[in-house]
Amino acid sequence: MIHALAALTIADLLAHSGWVAKIVLLTLLVFSLISWSVMIDRFLSYRRLRQRAREFYEILRKSQRVADMLVIAKNAKDSPLREMFLETYRELHDQVKDQVPASGASASGAEFRPQMRHTENLERTLQRVMRDQSIMLESGLAFLATTAAATPFIGLFGTVWGIMEAFRAIGASGSATLASVAPGISEALITTAGGLFAAIPALIGYNLLGRKVKTFNAYMEQFALDLINFLTNRFA
Repeated sequence: MIHALAALTIADLLAHSGWVAKIVLLTLLVFSLISWSVMIDRFLSYRRLRQRAREFYEILRKSQRVADMLVIAKNAKDSPLREMFLETYRELHDQVKDQVPASGASASGAEFRPQMRHTENLERTLQRVMRDQSIMLESGLAFLATTAAATPFIGLFGTVWGIMEAFRAIGASGSATLASVAPGISEALITTAGGLFAAIPALIGYNLLGRKVKTFNAYMEQFALDLINFLTNRFA
């Protein structure tokens, strides 16, 4: 009998598990599949956005005029830095549009140069856009955190239920030998293993992706400072 128990595989234990254990394992499988899809999608998205951000940042450093930057931004691919520039430009445009003199009103033919009135408005605009972009970057992380926190307890619930069923079977049969206890305990522990199988990758992915979000936020803050300097030097 003991040799037969030792020969049981994971598939055999799953096949002989109760309906509660199977529901728990199915729930854990769903959590695991979704968390893996979130992690893969987020990693690929961060890599793509970081590449676009570097390209756009380099454009800012090389640009001499705001008009050139605007043309490039309108044709550039979507990225957090592009959105930061476009929203800031809209705010700047609102500040300087009413300063443009009427036709023929320019004195002595001097070149007109509009002035930036409220730098703090540009800073608030940048802060708002950065918050919006951070929310977008953090998309999916809440699910990973939930998976890492909840799935071990879901698996533990399946284990507790399985052990209860095992002891109920022992009480009904009146036998407490290893041969009678081992199958039920083995089936019960599968759900705990399943919970850890779902939780550990989700926890690792959450920490790694959270680090990437923090790094990207710092990158956006540096871009915001350089953008304010860029605009101030041309409109102050």
